[in-house]
Amino acid sequence: MDKESKLLLIDDIFTPSAPIENVELFTGRDGQINAIKEAIREKGQHAIMHGLRGAGKTSLANMTLFLFKNLMSLKITCNREDTFNSIWERALRKIRFVQTDKTVGFISTNKTDVFPIEVPGKDMISPTEIEQILINIPGNMLFIFDEFDMIKSKNVKSQMADMIKLVSDNLPHVTILIVGIAESVDELIGEHPSIERCMKQIELPLMNNLEAKDMVLQNLSYLKMGIDEQVLFKIIDTASGFPNYLHLLCKHAARIAVLENKEQIVLKHFDEAVLKSIENSDYTLKKTYQIAVKSSGTKNRFADVLLACALADADNRNSFNTDDVLEKYNRITGTLHKKESIHYHLGMLCKKERSEILIKSRKSKTTRYKFSKPLIKAFVKLKQHEEKIK
Repeated sequence: MDKESKLLLIDDIFTPSAPIENVELFTGRDGQINAIKEAIREKGQHAIMHGLRGAGKTSLANMTLFLFKNLMSLKITCNREDTFNSIWERALRKIRFVQTDKTVGFISTNKTDVFPIEVPGKDMISPTEIEQILINIPGNMLFIFDEFDMIKSKNVKSQMADMIKLVSDNLPHVTILIVGIAESVDELIGEHPSIERCMKQIELPLMNNLEAKDMVLQNLSYLKMGIDEQVLFKIIDTASGFPNYLHLLCKHAARIAVLENKEQIVLKHFDEAVLKSIENSDYTLKKTYQIAVKSSGTKNRFADVLLACALADADNRNSFNTDDVLEKYNRITGTLHKKESIHYHLGMLCKKERSEILIKSRKSKTTRYKFSKPLIKAFVKLKQHEEKIK
């Protein structure tokens, strides 16, 4: 493969700005895929998948369009302006029938026609009307409503819950999968006890180290490229479980290696990839970080505290307490501080003047913190490495 072909392939394989659409490039998430399979197989069962922004929910939703055989899968992306009617109208208009007939003549051939179903041309389609349309469609169907967190209307959420209940009771061949950013099911679709028994809750956590390693090595194998083991660990650690940062770092590191006619990604390629990744990170993340760590002093404690937050051992809700941060802060600074020395900085990082980069939670016995924008965690680690190589 020549250099130009390899560079084009890198752009196809590593897509930090877009969800994965190629099944061959998708790895991991076996538990979540199996959970969706179980929901499809069980009559009356539906599913709701939730997780942090950047965890890879849309990529997994895209894969469900191809992974399940003998199933008509339809994906609808929700937006802020959507109503119950607009969501389902788009869903119904995506349904296509395929009909094959034999033509008459000396040589018999097959003629295949694809045509849509008829959707009532009215401002409001009731759940009962939707039911009557779907009940006459043969075969199993999966409706995927992605980015459902964009829906803020409690009325729309309530209508969708009623629709799920109706489908669960009367349409065993239809499965509904709700996908969106949320820490809990209630946050995504609201509290609706009537659908609790028919909704399988699927949480999509950030990628673990094994999933991240498999993704990097598999994608590099398509390029016939290798990677230094130390660099592989650095990429995985810096990305912090976010697929888009894995793609971003790998894309730039691979491009730099190819431009140097190298088939192995080494530390210097990673160093340059970090600088490129910072440059190509989301503007709002860069701005949020810049405001949070601004300092007139020679020693920027806000940057150190923020890095300690990024390195702190977090729980399954990605939150951490002062002790978690203090341990990392003492390691970063090489000194022994007490909690009081970072309380002020943690408090300030929760305020608007520091871009509210942290959120304080008092749901547990001790105060816990988390990043207001989860992707900031990976960006902070990029900035740490940038300081090292300056």
